[in-house]
Amino acid sequence: MSSLPTEISSLLIPMQGRPWLVPNIVVAEVIPLRQPDRPGHGPEWLLGWLSWRDQNIPLVSFERLNESGQITIGQDARIAVLNTVAGKRPFYAVIVQGIPRLLKVGKDDPVEEPVDTGPAESMYIQVAGDLAVIPDLDAIEGAVSGLQT
Repeated sequence: MSSLPTEISSLLIPMQGRPWLVPNIVVAEVIPLRQPDRPGHGPEWLLGWLSWRDQNIPLVSFERLNESGQITIGQDARIAVLNTVAGKRPFYAVIVQGIPRLLKVGKDDPVEEPVDTGPAESMYIQVAGDLAVIPDLDAIEGAVSGLQT
């Protein structure tokens, strides 16, 4: 019988404010920044729709969805296409502020920080010298699954 892994391959993704920490399997691809093919009509956090691998996927502003400020497009900004787990849509995209960094996270590495979280955040943790956010992927997927193309 195999044992559980002692480390999880994760990505530290530069975001406006605090970086995200997610398992690397969450990110399908990081692509160059571009304008959405169709501007968003709907919630203020929907920036528009992108054509990616012959699919229309929503481009989401995490900052707006999380009620934590306006989106800022830095000079290193890119788009991360994320896999969903349980949503109606298999993918959605978010604006990120640079190239994600691969990080091996052991079960004892992250230390939870007592910080108030927004509606799209699970928790804040200290990992590899950074204060990072673990996004509430279920909340984001739930919001995205209700969108109409």
